[in-house]
Amino acid sequence: MSRVPAVMPSTRRSSAPASDSIKVLFVTEDLGGGTGAHLVKMLGRWDSALVRAELLCFGRRYNVPLPEYPVEFVPAGGLLHHFPLAQLRALWRVRRAVRRFVPDVVHTYFFWPVVYGRILKRLGAIEHLVENREDLGFSWGRAEYRLLRATRHVPDRVVCVADAVRRVVEEREGLSPERALTIRNGVETVAPGGSAAGVRQELGFGSEELIVGMVSNLNRRIKGVEYFIEAAPAIREQVPSARFLILGGGRYREEFERLAEDRGVSAWMRFAGHQQEISRYYDAMDISVLTSLSEGLSITLLESLGHGLPVVATDVGGNREVVVDGVTGFLVPPKDVPSFVERVVRLLRDRELRRAMGRAGRERCVADFDIGRVGARYQDLYRSLLDPPANPRGMAGRAAASA
Repeated sequence: MSRVPAVMPSTRRSSAPASDSIKVLFVTEDLGGGTGAHLVKMLGRWDSALVRAELLCFGRRYNVPLPEYPVEFVPAGGLLHHFPLAQLRALWRVRRAVRRFVPDVVHTYFFWPVVYGRILKRLGAIEHLVENREDLGFSWGRAEYRLLRATRHVPDRVVCVADAVRRVVEEREGLSPERALTIRNGVETVAPGGSAAGVRQELGFGSEELIVGMVSNLNRRIKGVEYFIEAAPAIREQVPSARFLILGGGRYREEFERLAEDRGVSAWMRFAGHQQEISRYYDAMDISVLTSLSEGLSITLLESLGHGLPVVATDVGGNREVVVDGVTGFLVPPKDVPSFVERVVRLLRDRELRRAMGRAGRERCVADFDIGRVGARYQDLYRSLLDPPANPRGMAGRAAASA
């Protein structure tokens, strides 16, 4: 490949486009996980006449729905797969995409795309840079935070999906409050599809049995799936009709299956893997649970509330910003198996409580976490950068308050 020359300032837009449309280049490492799925669903709600978007993804192409906007996948492998050649190659690809598309805003997700964006903005190739923070930075170490702190003045805005995430970003990255803002994640809220009976039959569960379900990434220890499995015997001892469902794929699945067998609950627990039509499985659940040790703003919790399910979740990260304890579900300390068991058993034994919490959760989800409203807030953010208000600090505060 021939080397792409540097983008000269004359090729960039210095103000809002003549039409109402905004050109946004998204750079990410994943379109297959929760973050990628959220981005894709958000783009699906956008009017292409108002926003022209393209996506550059440094990751494999999962079998997931993609937005109607152009998506370029950059596969890993070959001689350029290792540090620092892989990063130099990726930086070159971002630079090439910027030169070709000439975006008004570049929006980056995950660590290395964030670094590429900051480098290119410092070089003058990018005018407006927005970044996302999806979690509490549990996978980043001292080296990553040193680099982020040293370049903290480069991005125009850093969007945090929860106030809990924002507090961590401001503390660890040294980011000023003027640059950080909260825009919480959203989901599509749909009416139950009536597929519960079919799913239960597929799983081998009867209509009278009570399903406690968890949707989780089995590639990450931080999700704490083992605590759910450890709790299952005590739950079933108190509620013999309880059954357990774990949805999601990952390299630890076989290990968790062995743990379920060791704890004597494999006959009542199903590992259904990754499911594209996840709504069908939410419809079949009676309770949704989450035993994570760290979270940003859990898409799983939002989806559960949207399906009218009461939830029992660990009180970590942004979970408290989703679950109203005692109203839409229960919050318990992380790793506290007895407290988790007590709350799950209480819900399993009280059908009316499950229904009341489910209704309250759905109402909250529709009012506060609609994916269409979330997408509109991102568009407002882009417009504010192209036509900045007189008081940037006030803009950030208003965006956070409306999230």
